[in-house]
Amino acid sequence: MRQAGDRCGGKTLEPGRPLEVRRVPRRGRFLPYLALLLAPLSVAAQSAPAQRAEAMERARAHVEAQEYGAALHIYRELAAENPRDFEARIWVARLQSWQGNYREAEQGYRQVLRDAPGNFEAELGLVDVLSWQGRYGEAEERLLGLEAEYPEDTEVLLRRARLHRWRGRRKQALATYERLLALEPGNQEAQEALAALRSETRYQLAAGYFFEEFDFAGETNGQFVELLYHDLDRVWLLGRFQFQNKFDENNTRYTLGGSYRFFRRTWVRAEASLAPPNDRVIANQDYTLEITQGLHPRLAAGGSYRFLNFRDADVQVVTALVNWTLRRDLRLYVRYSPARTMFDSTGQSVWNQNGFARLEWDAHRKVSPYVLFAVGSESFAGLTAEQLGRFAAQTWGVGAEVRVTNLQGFRVGYYFQSRTRNNRQQGFSVSYFLRF
Repeated sequence: MRQAGDRCGGKTLEPGRPLEVRRVPRRGRFLPYLALLLAPLSVAAQSAPAQRAEAMERARAHVEAQEYGAALHIYRELAAENPRDFEARIWVARLQSWQGNYREAEQGYRQVLRDAPGNFEAELGLVDVLSWQGRYGEAEERLLGLEAEYPEDTEVLLRRARLHRWRGRRKQALATYERLLALEPGNQEAQEALAALRSETRYQLAAGYFFEEFDFAGETNGQFVELLYHDLDRVWLLGRFQFQNKFDENNTRYTLGGSYRFFRRTWVRAEASLAPPNDRVIANQDYTLEITQGLHPRLAAGGSYRFLNFRDADVQVVTALVNWTLRRDLRLYVRYSPARTMFDSTGQSVWNQNGFARLEWDAHRKVSPYVLFAVGSESFAGLTAEQLGRFAAQTWGVGAEVRVTNLQGFRVGYYFQSRTRNNRQQGFSVSYFLRF
């Protein structure tokens, strides 16, 4: 609305005074109407950048508050309004990857690279998504191209160092992190990763106590000490001594074992445990041979054979196993183990079934809790007239590893087992470990 004193066509507008109408030449008659039509477009063009900036600010605030759903909604709207808004499209893919939707994120990054070949942020994002899916070879291929083009870029070097570390290349990871810190001394991730790598040790000494309580027999008290060696590449070695009092009988047990990695993802483990031949409660001889094959950086499968010699029986256990890294911080272990038991006195044998699943979570850099569930059954009905050897059981367990420092910490665990005939069993363990 014009105020008094505004001018129009050389005349002064005043309240209550009629406006003098002048004849407009035919050639310019439609110009005022055209100006009125174009005015909203001009205002919208001027306000669009401001509206986008305001929307981006709101989205970033949601990201900082870890409200990824709300931020994703805003970025999707911006990308829908302008398909050439690559920053918004990259944020859509990035947030999808943070939410664990790796396929959608990968597709989003690839579409950006199709429309804007060589987009640096999209390339880095695609490397991240491929790495988090365990597709290290594909991620490394793209990184090699980026490193050739940007040899001193710290974001490229950071991802190169991560890949070296995740693929077990300790020396290359150390060198790349050191190179990165020479360019960017304040990079916190590189500092922490370098400290963790340098604190890796070859030996671990552990000592612990365990207790078991039965409502149908006497309790168990035991202690153990264990020494582990790892060459930080292919070899694991184990030595363990255990003493326990179970069912009012003292038992000692000595264990030696080792694992070796053949090729890139093939592990072979062998273990032997011996106890005095007069022990009746635990196996006098216990031998295990296990082979695990990595099918994918996040998935391995394998099998094992175990032979146990008791005073009055032999047990053979065949196990099928799966180790699955669901996420970088979440691991699932599944086992199925049919067992054949043969009693020396009768020469008869029987097959029994059992299995378990264990889920481990790196909830914090200092704490890794786990939960487990096991189910099993045993039946010796054909061997004993009173059928005392028949039972089925379900076991629930929880525990955690607590790392006080990079070199020492504690492990705790508890389980509860419910058997048929209303029998109950429970136990707990606690141990301290020191790496050096």
